[in-house]
Amino acid sequence: MSKMHTLAVFIGRFQPFHIGHMDVVDSALAQADSLLILVGSSYRPRSWKNPFSYNERVSFIRTATENAAKPVATLPLVDTLYNDRAWTTNVRTAVTLHMRKAGLDPDATKIVLVGLEKDKSSKYLNWFPSWELNGVAPSVHNGAVVNATDLREGLFFGEGADGLADRFGSQQVAAVQQWMAQMPDAAETIRKEGAFVRSYQDRIAKAEAVYGYPIPINTADAVVIQSGHILMVERKMEPGKGLWALPGGHIDPDETAEEASLRELYEEAGLDMPKGAMRGRLRARRVFDHPDRSERGWVRTEAFVFELQDRKSLEKLKAGDDAANARWVPITEITPDTIFEDHFDIIQALVPDVPFAYSSILMAQS
Repeated sequence: MSKMHTLAVFIGRFQPFHIGHMDVVDSALAQADSLLILVGSSYRPRSWKNPFSYNERVSFIRTATENAAKPVATLPLVDTLYNDRAWTTNVRTAVTLHMRKAGLDPDATKIVLVGLEKDKSSKYLNWFPSWELNGVAPSVHNGAVVNATDLREGLFFGEGADGLADRFGSQQVAAVQQWMAQMPDAAETIRKEGAFVRSYQDRIAKAEAVYGYPIPINTADAVVIQSGHILMVERKMEPGKGLWALPGGHIDPDETAEEASLRELYEEAGLDMPKGAMRGRLRARRVFDHPDRSERGWVRTEAFVFELQDRKSLEKLKAGDDAANARWVPITEITPDTIFEDHFDIIQALVPDVPFAYSSILMAQS
């Protein structure tokens, strides 16, 4: 009978990897024979909350774990914001692929899920009842709890910069600072995104201070489909400058969500089609209100699906003042790496057959 192998699985965004994450790695390797790190929010564009690509985060992780006495592997994990079941399937698929690649016998392998038990974002730790759970408390270094948000603010805005190495790990901080020196344009993009998000959140906080309770921001988006294409606009300003998005925006006080979606659609995409005819093509509507859908805060949106008549010539577009560009994108080319916030997730939820196969991505990593 084969000796039982213990495989630890550690899931996180690691934006960026820091000494608190390394504490979890050390704890995992103390009880396991090998460790698989699943890097979440992979294949998403850069943003204030997710500034580093999958490959960049893997580089940080490998630098930190290169002297580990036991094997440490990494694989990407993609978001499925509105489908928790699909996300758990992705996790199990990644673990299965890793075990196959590592030559681990499923009947002789015990899987231990390790992770930080900190807030609602940790609820996934209870979604794998067949695995053993090892939840750990957040790490404290230099008298303060370690978290990636504070580290990003220190790196990009210099807040508490003097104590970064002591609090977050000298090796981990140095790796990110080296990246910033080598990628100044990307670092500046993240800094601008962060400045916008913080300013937006400050304005919301002032309003909430007046009323004494949280106030949601309400927006509307249009999902327009024609002949196997989706209408997308390129964002002209932060947040998400240069990314592709569904036409949409804030709801004005004197309009309904449907009216706002049509107004934004025509302002940003310049369709020739009359609004009355567009209203007649409305096929579905759905509210998207995941707490993590927007980095700006509590921003809810209602998406409206308009299905135009299929024909050889697509409706003509002309980008408006709020968009840098507008174009029809084939559904077969829709991928999350260039799409703003949760708009890829919205498209996946409302449009059948969006071909973004996680299993194919995993196979490419093997």
